[in-house]
Amino acid sequence: MQDNFLTLWTFNFIDSLMYVNVIPLTRIPLSKPQIYTYESGDLASDLKIGQVVEAPLYNRSTLGIVFGTAKTAPANIKYKPLTKIIDPYPIVGERDLRLAQFISDYYYSSLGLVLKQLTPELPRKKMKKLTENLAKLNLSVIARSSEPLGTTKQSRENYESHGIASSQTPRNDLDLIINSPAERQKQYRELIAQNLQAKKQILFLVPEIILLTQTENWLKQNFPSQPITLLHADASMAAQLLAWRQAQTGGAKIFLGTRRAIFTPFYNLGQIIIDEEQNQSYKQWDMNPRYDARVVAEQKAALYDCNLTVGSSAPRVDTYFKSLAARPSPLVPRRSSPVSIIDMRAELRGGNYSIFSDALQKSLAETLQEKKQALIFVNRRGESTFVMCRDCGAILRCPRCKTPLMEHAAKTLSCVHCSIKMVSPVVCPACRSPRIKGFGIGVERVEMELKKMFGDARVARLDSGSATRAKNTQARYWELVNGQIDILVGTQAALPITAPNLELIAAINIDSILNFPGWQTDERAWHILWQIAGRDDLKEIIIQTYNPDNKLLQKLISGKQSDFYEQELNQRKAFGYPPFAQLIKLTCKSDDYDYLTRESLKIADKLKQELSCSKIIGPLKPTPEKIRDFWQREIIVKLELNSKNDKLESILRDLTNEWNIDVDPIT
Repeated sequence: MQDNFLTLWTFNFIDSLMYVNVIPLTRIPLSKPQIYTYESGDLASDLKIGQVVEAPLYNRSTLGIVFGTAKTAPANIKYKPLTKIIDPYPIVGERDLRLAQFISDYYYSSLGLVLKQLTPELPRKKMKKLTENLAKLNLSVIARSSEPLGTTKQSRENYESHGIASSQTPRNDLDLIINSPAERQKQYRELIAQNLQAKKQILFLVPEIILLTQTENWLKQNFPSQPITLLHADASMAAQLLAWRQAQTGGAKIFLGTRRAIFTPFYNLGQIIIDEEQNQSYKQWDMNPRYDARVVAEQKAALYDCNLTVGSSAPRVDTYFKSLAARPSPLVPRRSSPVSIIDMRAELRGGNYSIFSDALQKSLAETLQEKKQALIFVNRRGESTFVMCRDCGAILRCPRCKTPLMEHAAKTLSCVHCSIKMVSPVVCPACRSPRIKGFGIGVERVEMELKKMFGDARVARLDSGSATRAKNTQARYWELVNGQIDILVGTQAALPITAPNLELIAAINIDSILNFPGWQTDERAWHILWQIAGRDDLKEIIIQTYNPDNKLLQKLISGKQSDFYEQELNQRKAFGYPPFAQLIKLTCKSDDYDYLTRESLKIADKLKQELSCSKIIGPLKPTPEKIRDFWQREIIVKLELNSKNDKLESILRDLTNEWNIDVDPIT
């Protein structure tokens, strides 16, 4: 990819005042320069790499980050002066700028947008409490580690002295732990203790906000003398900045965060731990930069020369394949908790039309009688997954997305794509029939049925609708741990939760995850199955299905994970899918259907001219085809590993704003 960092200026230079190269914190098209030069003026002696400054950009003013300084600049150009320095202490260091450049290059995202999205916002006004807390830190450490560079040449030499190119080759020593959550924690504890003894910092990543509270509690129990610093986007602006500065100065040792925390700059980072590494939440797929924290972590470990450990009950196929280089036969444990597969067809033949099998009802009753707790997994939000008229067959659809609307227990409808909400109609809008009804099983319906069946039980729900913020999920977690909840009904986010009295986990409609179209369907289903069954802290695990002979369920019963990975790798190698190839998904969105058709065909034809036709798939109509009033088309580019095509690079960087580029897509 283009290395904007190492080839900034190749013009004739003139002697002049000190100049400063700045990365504007805004989205700039990839076809344009990502770094701009300004006169430093009276600010020259105070400038440092990584500082946030204010600078003019075209006809407006914007914030930017100092990339470097120089005594010379290209001739015959009138340079505007910097406006001011926002904060004397750099917000990032040289290694972090390199990491941002990698994200920009690899994921085809504007460098300024990467830095804007992944760095904390600086307060424009003084905040008394924040100022007092920052005063307790040795901020001079940041200043000393970010001295200004005298020339662009010196900038290059400084970067090259680290042995770092803009796309650093990750170290080939990925430490993969495949085990139950309890066993993984034992190994994590040893790693953290070793780094604390060596006076190193630790970054511990979890995929969901719900896991922050649980993991923080575990860390406090095992390291009571160490403060646990949280890094996540739901924290206040002051809390985010304080945690950021603590990482930069060495003011704390253990840092716990979600996906975005991977960009945090550290003073002395020794260990990165990524737990539940199979979770898709580590990938930001819905906005730029569309980065994967697991991929970025490999780069960060190389830049900081620190250790990277990832853990899972059932890792991604890609991660398993990478680990084979370091360990030809990764240790894959067998299940330790008993699993019961319930054939729901037999339940129907026996006259049980409930969504709960007889075995599950009995187990729930025994669990409640023993004052223990149960977790019920449901793969769908809402009460019903769609609403249909039983006379004319009409399905209620979102007016903006044309997808079926989900019905909630409060008799409201919502769209999973655009969050539009409306009241459920009592008659069919198409034929006016009153025979309109919700179908499918959602988490709210299961919650209601459990309350009817076990009237005295305390039933609670945990999904993205009931716990959207850290404060809400924290409260729900402590309710479960403190025994205030008897049965917790939740979606996938609830599966990793542990509690002292939790003894039963049951999956209601597991078939809904086994029959999706797509080359990653089996892998995703495998991850969920092992999140349910790969635990050693449970008395009983029940999985309900209408297809007990499913190959994944049979492999789960056998407990031999290696069989699944070997078969999956063989299939992907035969058909040319990751980890034996790389995929890039291009999505074009427009409210003009005809323009969308022309534009997507034009780009597909252009790509096919540069690559063999077998490597370009599309344009395709995705499901759903329309979201938030915008029609969509997708093009899939399949590339050989480590291949470089300058013409392809040029096409992708010249795409208009209607296009999104998703490297290593998860859907």
